[in-house]
Amino acid sequence: MNLHLGQTDQLLEKCNSDPQNRLFKIQNAIVKPIEIQKQYINWFGGVIFPHNMPEIFRHRRGSNSTVGVVYIDQLVQVDKHKNVDTNNCSDRHIDTSKTYNGTYIYAGPFHPHFGHALTESIHRLWAFDNNLHDGVVFAVSLRRNSKPHKYTPPKWFIQVLDILEIPLAKCIWVTNDCLFENLIIPEPGSELALGAKKWYRPHLEKLQQRILQLTDNQKKDKPEKLFLGRNHIRFNGNIAGEKYFETLLVEEDYIYLKPENYDILEQLACIINAKKIIFSEGSAIYILELINYLEAEIACLPRREENRSFYPHINSKCRNYIIAGNVQDILCLCHWKKYINKPLTINKHPEKIAESLRKNNFTSLTNWDENKFLAEEKNYVMTYIKQAYSFLPNHSPAYRRSVIKKYSQIRIKLQENSISKVSESKPPKSRSDRLNKFASINQSSRYLEIGVSKGLTFNAINIKNKVAVDPQFRLNTKKYANDKVVFLEVSSDEFFKSYAQKFESFDLIYLDGLHTFEQTFRDFCASLAVAHSKTIWLIDDTCPRSYAQAQSSLQRCRQIQNFSGEKSGAWMGDVFKIVPAIHDFFPQYSFATFPDHGQTVVWQKWRKDFQPQWNSLKMISQLEYADFVELQSTLFKREPYENIFEIISHDLSES
Repeated sequence: MNLHLGQTDQLLEKCNSDPQNRLFKIQNAIVKPIEIQKQYINWFGGVIFPHNMPEIFRHRRGSNSTVGVVYIDQLVQVDKHKNVDTNNCSDRHIDTSKTYNGTYIYAGPFHPHFGHALTESIHRLWAFDNNLHDGVVFAVSLRRNSKPHKYTPPKWFIQVLDILEIPLAKCIWVTNDCLFENLIIPEPGSELALGAKKWYRPHLEKLQQRILQLTDNQKKDKPEKLFLGRNHIRFNGNIAGEKYFETLLVEEDYIYLKPENYDILEQLACIINAKKIIFSEGSAIYILELINYLEAEIACLPRREENRSFYPHINSKCRNYIIAGNVQDILCLCHWKKYINKPLTINKHPEKIAESLRKNNFTSLTNWDENKFLAEEKNYVMTYIKQAYSFLPNHSPAYRRSVIKKYSQIRIKLQENSISKVSESKPPKSRSDRLNKFASINQSSRYLEIGVSKGLTFNAINIKNKVAVDPQFRLNTKKYANDKVVFLEVSSDEFFKSYAQKFESFDLIYLDGLHTFEQTFRDFCASLAVAHSKTIWLIDDTCPRSYAQAQSSLQRCRQIQNFSGEKSGAWMGDVFKIVPAIHDFFPQYSFATFPDHGQTVVWQKWRKDFQPQWNSLKMISQLEYADFVELQSTLFKREPYENIFEIISHDLSES
């Protein structure tokens, strides 16, 4: 059915009257096939759009740069002399092999790669109406210098179209220049490395309900723990040694899901049923593009030096998302892009992956043996080099030997560092150990603790003069009190109002009071009056481990934990907001966050290149757990214990 031009205008007028208009129409629109060059960086083709088309309708992605987004499409010249005038169908420079009358929806570029198709080819289809539109247009990715041909999409994408209720017969696969009488460009509901937009979530929820109906008879016997690995596609961008993790996970009842062996509905049934999902960073996880939300926890095994493309697509769609280990530990040994297009990478500290999976209750990995991992890693590296060797010009034996040497030197050096660390004293992971370490750095003689409870930390502090403040102690204070150890059973507000001025300045201050940003920030600000240039603060509970734990209300935390089945009873509140507050309003203080439990230490040292990020306490108070997660690589970047102690010692010695 052809949509008459009058009907099209009525439809678009209705959209234009809406301030949330998400459609853009081009008359006599040219669509060209996509030609990709330089390792997926340069995409040429797609819609030849006019200058006045808003940027939200263009083909774009999230970027690692400060720009935020990059635009993949561009104004295309059909010849070297003149840009196409899309409003002039008589333009003699237009060379199209086929013209389509009627009204069509532009779906975007189509590349048969699983990840690219699911992140860049389906999120405009929300606008398609089978009763109004004559078809859906995909700009097909062609190999460079390939000839136009009749195109058939992969079977799995045909299954995706069926789930989306898009008739295959209405799909137009552009492999040569085509002209469309009326082409509607919808705003994509989700974009690569940017994730789903809020207005798009109701559409995904409806889609998920349809998927639940379609998979209802497939839910039986589906595993609750999935591993989406890449070992079955070896030498295709894997992390060396992944096979060892696969073996241990299977021992702990994880099912190794190879997506290629299942149709799309079977994959979705497995994903929806799973409670724990571990995936080796790759496109298989992008099946979540068809889902709005999962009651599951997801862990990523990183294999590249950055992981920003995945976070926006996963974090808001599951109960908890982590990156196991540290992306900074990923090291690329070689990258023969020109010949085989896949890097050879290793993880410098694989034990951190194991620690992260344990800490977040994904697995116990009781049989973890680093020597066995390294043996599997070495086998992979040597096999990879042998295979890649045959692709290199003249077999390049010198380069091959240099890669082997590089790998050997790296592992020897890391093992030597590991051995030397074993001989050192264990890092001070307990609260009292950290505080006592700080006390030794600035030679503390006066200690203040806000929020004492049972006094486990307070009584373990090796400082002569100590003051404990708590509205209700849960220990026998008479047993520990003396003329130099004072217990004040009052609120922190009352302490700073009526008692603080009676004491000399404190060298070390520990804030572990009420788990709210407002109270903790007020305690910090008030404590500045009883501090000096070498005072050190340790602030507890700055790194909540889940959405529930980050609630400012204990009651709300418990409600969410009960509803979600979260086993941890921890509550840290929204104390984490104090770090952005100190960042923006106290440039004269430096801060660092410890790994493990997550505490932030503060000391007096002007920060270089200070620039407020929010510049508003109101905005900071409205930050959410998702914002905290987003700040993990910046404000909340974890630092090794010894690094923190060394920096503080250096800074205070100069003050």
